[in-house]
Amino acid sequence: MPVLLWSESEPGKFSSRVQTTRRSRFGAEEHRPIAVAFDREIDEMLDTAYDRLSRVQTTTKAENEFVRRWMLGRVQVDSNLLGSANLDPVEDKRASNRQILWEALRTKCRLGIRVDGTVEQHWKDLIPSGELVPKRPEHDVFRRGLWLQEQDLPDAQITFGSSLSNANELHRRGPSSHIKMRQALRDWLLTYTEHDRATLTKTKNFETFAKTLAKRWPGRGLGSAKQPVHYPQNELNEEVRRVLEPVARSVLED
Repeated sequence: MPVLLWSESEPGKFSSRVQTTRRSRFGAEEHRPIAVAFDREIDEMLDTAYDRLSRVQTTTKAENEFVRRWMLGRVQVDSNLLGSANLDPVEDKRASNRQILWEALRTKCRLGIRVDGTVEQHWKDLIPSGELVPKRPEHDVFRRGLWLQEQDLPDAQITFGSSLSNANELHRRGPSSHIKMRQALRDWLLTYTEHDRATLTKTKNFETFAKTLAKRWPGRGLGSAKQPVHYPQNELNEEVRRVLEPVARSVLED
């Protein structure tokens, strides 16, 4: 995956270097033509992301941030950025190799630098300033958005109550973060009224559900042999209901 990593040595003075996971006989710079072509695709994707996000209409700040994060993931898919002809179809599917892509995307947003050297100020609005440098790779806004958009937006909003905190709580719990689990959670929550769903997806309550699911499906050790991914969806739905129903009753009766 050859990408351009941009930097600003002084105000208005930009430069780029090529970083790649590909083997190079003469150094990464031999892949610059591919990196430049890919950078042009990134520019188009970021323009699309800004255009879509500028038209987002939500009722609360929390919902706005949730929808924006989901949109950053969906734009990556719609633009087919990860299916680009400038990427290796095998090597660049690996999450570890994509880390340099996430870094390139964040840097371009922070600097607003296009492949032709002009500056696009609006891109800075795509990422909250506090998340430009994630504490851990899996916290990257583009990577997290890609995970979040595996559900359609209405389904993701039901699953997490339009809360990024809830999404983060589940994402970090390994087996429980699988798309099958998210769909099972969505189906379970839909058995409640909208009012009760709002209560169940409050941060402290959702955290309890996430911990309960992680205890039922641990990532390793006793009980870890069969994970959510191994269940037919209807069986997983029933097991999620069985595990969470007693907790939900306790929450709603408080």
